[in-house]
Amino acid sequence: MRARRGAIALLLLVVSACATSTPPSVRVTDIRTLAGHYSGSLKEDGELSRSAVLVVEPDGKFEVRASDPRGFRTNGELILEPDGTLTYTYGEMRGQGRVAQGKAVVHEGDGQRVLVLTKNDGTMTTRVAKSLP
Repeated sequence: MRARRGAIALLLLVVSACATSTPPSVRVTDIRTLAGHYSGSLKEDGELSRSAVLVVEPDGKFEVRASDPRGFRTNGELILEPDGTLTYTYGEMRGQGRVAQGKAVVHEGDGQRVLVLTKNDGTMTTRVAKSLP
């Protein structure tokens, strides 16, 4: 019994050490603060996770690129809503005739800024980060 508890504790320690931690979320008051080059991953339901790059301009416009399989490249916009929340929208992906819209959350800590974009229907999440000065 004691060995079993020890094995479970060790397993939990390994799993928690391997997990990607996300810093605390922060409120954005100026869209210009998000400008920069971010890299990370994009996960769509029914697809393998793939690498993603997000380049945000000071006006909130961005380009997002996702790698193969079924990679795409498109432009969009981050919008700072009056209540302080962030939303996003981007255009057609690889001729599929669909527009992606969702919410964005900004996290900061440990010398990095993390953007998490989640599509409104929950079928796609993009998590990208950049180092802070």
